[in-house]
Amino acid sequence: MSLVRSRAATLTSWALWSLRVGIESIGLLWLVVVLLTVAVSMATSSLSAATALSAGEALSVGTALWSLGFGGTLASSSADQGALSLPLLGLTLAQVGWTWSCVRRARPTRPAAGAAIVVSAAAISALACLAGPKGLGTWPAVGGIAVITSAVVGIQLQRAGNGWPALTRWWSRCPHWAGPALTLAHGTARVLALLSLMVVAVAVVMGAGRVSVLHDALAGGGFIAVAGLVLLQIAWAPTLLIWACAWLIGAGFSVGTGTVFAPDRVVAGPVPTLPLLGLLPTAPLRMVGLWLPLVVTVGAMVAAWRHRAVLNTLRVRHAVSAAGAAALLVAGGVGLLCLAASGSVGPGRMADVGPQVLYTVILVFVEVGVGLAAMAILAHPYTRTWARGILPAASRRRDTDEEDVEEQDSGT
Repeated sequence: MSLVRSRAATLTSWALWSLRVGIESIGLLWLVVVLLTVAVSMATSSLSAATALSAGEALSVGTALWSLGFGGTLASSSADQGALSLPLLGLTLAQVGWTWSCVRRARPTRPAAGAAIVVSAAAISALACLAGPKGLGTWPAVGGIAVITSAVVGIQLQRAGNGWPALTRWWSRCPHWAGPALTLAHGTARVLALLSLMVVAVAVVMGAGRVSVLHDALAGGGFIAVAGLVLLQIAWAPTLLIWACAWLIGAGFSVGTGTVFAPDRVVAGPVPTLPLLGLLPTAPLRMVGLWLPLVVTVGAMVAAWRHRAVLNTLRVRHAVSAAGAAALLVAGGVGLLCLAASGSVGPGRMADVGPQVLYTVILVFVEVGVGLAAMAILAHPYTRTWARGILPAASRRRDTDEEDVEEQDSGT
């Protein structure tokens, strides 16, 4: 009997512990978004009674906005206004960081404890979705939260040495160049992120005036309403960064069916009055746009050069294999990000917004793969040794040919 009570007490303790972690990691961010929505609604209600929201409606809209960070949809009450499903990736990043902090403080010691945290987080997000609008628009957020929490828990368990033995055994059976491939992919991703950030910085400088005009047209209701608009734009800033990456790669992106924004081509159309959309390019770069994607290849070569010490420990064919695997990982990661940065911002043609995913993945693999493989070969000690042997031999053959020619001339 005492054994049964002991097990019951242990299960109760586990349940309460995982519930606390779930409430802390999920409930807090949901509460912040809802309170901000209520505050903005109250601030704008003094300007227009027609657009004022009740407390219940503000709670529903706030929950729908929260779900946008994890795959949800904010549907309009009118079918003519369409739905908003373009993810708030800034909210996604905030949730990842906060979940990481909460799980690290909880310190799960085995996979079962991690699974309890995931179940708790999914349950809390399901309770939050109950406060959202009617329908299934917000419920995909439960799956998104579960995926984020599972990834964070799994990574922390593996780093602490408390993960799944099967995964450890699988990694030990991988080729010896798999580790260098991961290192190379990480370095290349950082270079690509830096280049995309530079593109965004240039776009901000070029389009600051248009952003200001759009912001002034929407701003109103005092400081709180303006702050809410700014926070909404910040939540979409990572989406803009991914669009910049797709633009730099050469595939481009669309903001509405039939539109294209790429370095060598711009086909624009009417867009929603969101301040961030004032940063969209207004004209192509013509010939420069055709060659601009080479910057990605050069960036990949720089990444490979910075990690040449790791590649030089491998044979040439293994270094090339690591470069190919790294390019595949980077292309797959960019493809997932492009999917995450796609959605709808309205009805009709505005339902097609985001990068051209498949085209982007293909171009990333080619541009990054060529740069990594080229530098893996050129910077390898075998290549340098081979070049040292070839050049003197060629020089000796040239000198011998010149001597033969001189002897023939003197003989004649």
